[in-house]
Amino acid sequence: MIAPASRKIGKYEIRQKLGRGGMADVYLAQDLVAGYTVALKAIEHAPDRDTQDAIEAERRGAELQARLAAIDPHVVRVYDANDADGFFYVAMEYVDGQDLAELMRRGPLAVPFAVEVATKIARTLNNAHHLEAFVQGRNIHGIVHGDIKPKNIRIDARGEVRVLDFGIAKALSLSRRLTRNEFGSVPYASPERLESGEVNAQSDLWSLAVMLYEMLTGMQPYHADSTERLERMIRSHIPPPPAPEPVPEPLRRFLMKAMAPEPELRYADAREFAADLDAFTAGQTLHAASEDLDATRRTHRDTDPDATRRTGPAHDFDGDDTRRTAASYPPPAPVPARRRRSVFGSFMRAVALTALVCLAYATYSAISKYLLYQHGQALERQIKSEQLTDPDAIWAKWTELSKDNPSSLVLYGPRKAVRQNLESAADRVIDTYRNSDSQAVYEKDWDHARTLLQHALLADPDDTTRGKLRLVEGHIARINGTTHRDVPKLQEAIDDFEDARKLLPHSPDPDLGLARTFVYGLKDIDKAYDALQSAQNNGYKLGNREKGQLADGYRERADRTFADSRDVRGLPLEKDEIQRAADDYKRALELYQSIAPYGNSNSMILRVQSSLDTVTNRLKEIEAGNSPLGALLPLLWRLRGVRH
Repeated sequence: MIAPASRKIGKYEIRQKLGRGGMADVYLAQDLVAGYTVALKAIEHAPDRDTQDAIEAERRGAELQARLAAIDPHVVRVYDANDADGFFYVAMEYVDGQDLAELMRRGPLAVPFAVEVATKIARTLNNAHHLEAFVQGRNIHGIVHGDIKPKNIRIDARGEVRVLDFGIAKALSLSRRLTRNEFGSVPYASPERLESGEVNAQSDLWSLAVMLYEMLTGMQPYHADSTERLERMIRSHIPPPPAPEPVPEPLRRFLMKAMAPEPELRYADAREFAADLDAFTAGQTLHAASEDLDATRRTHRDTDPDATRRTGPAHDFDGDDTRRTAASYPPPAPVPARRRRSVFGSFMRAVALTALVCLAYATYSAISKYLLYQHGQALERQIKSEQLTDPDAIWAKWTELSKDNPSSLVLYGPRKAVRQNLESAADRVIDTYRNSDSQAVYEKDWDHARTLLQHALLADPDDTTRGKLRLVEGHIARINGTTHRDVPKLQEAIDDFEDARKLLPHSPDPDLGLARTFVYGLKDIDKAYDALQSAQNNGYKLGNREKGQLADGYRERADRTFADSRDVRGLPLEKDEIQRAADDYKRALELYQSIAPYGNSNSMILRVQSSLDTVTNRLKEIEAGNSPLGALLPLLWRLRGVRH
């Protein structure tokens, strides 16, 4: 966020904050050269990989949005995209009006209006999905929006539909895969996007269908009391309930097709999607209305219940047939009387039979255990000799082997080998984060490590494995909390790292996660410093990344303190505020200088030095005002006719 002291980025003067999207803040700004008003999206430069990736995607995206706006009037125009004053910014056309989220607060929208909006968005998506462009040395064959939702659709002052925020995902080719929480909103995410992270044209159409459902009914098709449960509900592949009345039946069938859990049952593309909406508007038969949607979901055909009762060929019977019994069939032969057996003989035979059964069972059990042991030993040898190295394949084999008795003593050796292999694979992710300043660890890497550690715990519970799982879960919560400015999620990350600390008492890894969460999520540099001190006590040597994090933390706190000092300007408290800001700027400057040219430290050195000069000059002004001569200056100026 731009500090109050910095109300300008490049040639753009900030007027007010409009909102936030992803990692960027959006402001209403004035172009001081051309004189027009713009919507200015700004991301502050930072050394972490998440921020750098976001900036590069926005940079590509701005160029693609400009290309798309040239052929589609519903796409917001891009005027400028550049770097200035420590920020990357995109200056776009400011669209005055209301977004759909605001309009829907008053309840469902009129059916013709909702259908018109959805139709226009579908045509824009069709243009995007078929856009051909050459950008930054890459041929782009179609782009996705990736975050279709009511907040990103605006109805301007003339009543026109405008599609906003072709921000991150639009800069990616249709084959790009994202982690499920990377961008986009869960209520509007398709089942396959939540499962695999795949973002494609079908993802956009699913989001548009959910939004149309919401416009028509005033509610979303899936409901849950938490984001986690909502995600599980969508991923369950259970179709959403049909839109309730008074939504017209053709539109209800349209939505059933558009939100079919299986992608192959939905509309093939945005053109087909729009065509059925056009048919509804024209009063014609919809393609969706001509399909038996329920039949396509049935996996078994209905059977004739009477047929299942017939075990022989069918016959025609008349009334007389039902009366003929004895005449038609001979009487049963008489059963000869059996000889009486002795009670003792029966008992002995029963004992013998029981003993035989027990012996057979014991033999079968022994053979089964032996075979299980043999198969387990074979799996253990494959793992230890590295004939089998893929963790997912190892887990599949272990699941098949141990399905009847995973805790069996005969599987002790392979169980340990499976856990160690899965844990070792997760350790590679953890070690990369700890030991590499330059190699990024993404959310998808942490997510895969979490799955591996969960499997390892199922195979062979162990507190060390549990501690690593808490560590990995902490990083996933940290990424989500920081990206979405979600304080409860950040607190969840803190709790996970604290649990990991208890389970891994001699590891620096939980402290490294805590430090990053405190710097970039909760903005608490003192706690971040304490966490890094704890990591050092556990044998960790601070690298460029951690020094850069501390520098960022001190710089941000100095910015906040200096901004707050304006509220007490001229009061005794101002000097203390300015002095604290100066001290933090000095700490940040020393840290940036110690890691240059790592990350963006060179640009940060210039920025911090400039801020330090400003606060130092203000301190001098305050000192001059407190000196005897400084106290006489206002009187001298008044005597000379100079207004103080």
